[in-house]
Amino acid sequence: MARQKQSGGELVHERPAWIIPALVLIAVLTLSGVFLYYYFGPTTGELLGHDPKASAATRRIEAVVGGTRFLVPENYTRYPSQRGGGRQPELSMHALLPDFAPYAPERQTEFSDNTPDAQVVFFTLQEAGAMLPAERRLKEIYSKYLASTAGEKERTGLEKFSFKPNSGYKDQDLLVGTDNDGRLVLITCQQKTALVESPNCTRSLLLTKNLALTYRYKRAHLAEWRRIDELMIRLVTSFEAPGLPNGLEGTITD
Repeated sequence: MARQKQSGGELVHERPAWIIPALVLIAVLTLSGVFLYYYFGPTTGELLGHDPKASAATRRIEAVVGGTRFLVPENYTRYPSQRGGGRQPELSMHALLPDFAPYAPERQTEFSDNTPDAQVVFFTLQEAGAMLPAERRLKEIYSKYLASTAGEKERTGLEKFSFKPNSGYKDQDLLVGTDNDGRLVLITCQQKTALVESPNCTRSLLLTKNLALTYRYKRAHLAEWRRIDELMIRLVTSFEAPGLPNGLEGTITD
C-alpha cells in the first residue's frame, strides 16, 4: 500500500518498489497470452463449428434438407455446426474412393490429401434455391460461353467443350454426357494451370425440385465418372429416411 510522510512541509506519497515490475510483468503476460492465442488458439470458425473438423463417430444425425429427411452417419459429415441435426440449408460431407468409405482416424492422411490423384470426394446436399435443371443450365448459361458448339469425344464417353478465353470459365472444361437413366450429365473440370496444380471435377444436379446435390473429385479420376456417379447417388439415397416422426430427434444412436 502507498505510504504518506511529511517532507519539508509537503505531504509525500510513497509507493512500494514492486508495483512497477508487477505492472511490467502483467503487461508481458497479457501480450504473451494474446500472441499465443493468435497463433495457437481456436479461430472464431472453430469455436462456432464453421470450420471443417472430421469425426469418427458413427451415430446418425437426423437432418432435413430441401424438404427431404436424412439419417446421416456422423463420420461422413465435415462441419460440427451441422451435427446438431434439424433443418439445415445444406449438409457437407466427405468420403474416400473407390467405395465411398467414411472418415476414420487411421485414414486421416487420405482425407487431407490434395495431390492430383487424391481419393477424397466432397459432396453437399443443399436447398435447390434457384438452381436450374441441367438442360436449362446448358442452354441458358454454358452455351453462351463455349468456344465452339462442336465438342470433342473422349474415351470416357463424355463430350468435352472448351470455353471462350475471355469468359469466367476460361480455365475449365465442360464435359457432357448421359447417365444410365438417360439424364443429362454436366461436369465442369478445372484445367491444370500454374495456380491449379491439382484440378477438380464438379457435378451439380437436382434430386428433387427443392433438393440439390453437388460433388467433386480429382480430375485424375474422371475416367471413372460413371461409377462415381452411380455410387454417389446410391450413397445419398441410402441416407434418406422417409416416414420418420414429424418431431426431429437430432442425433440417433441406436
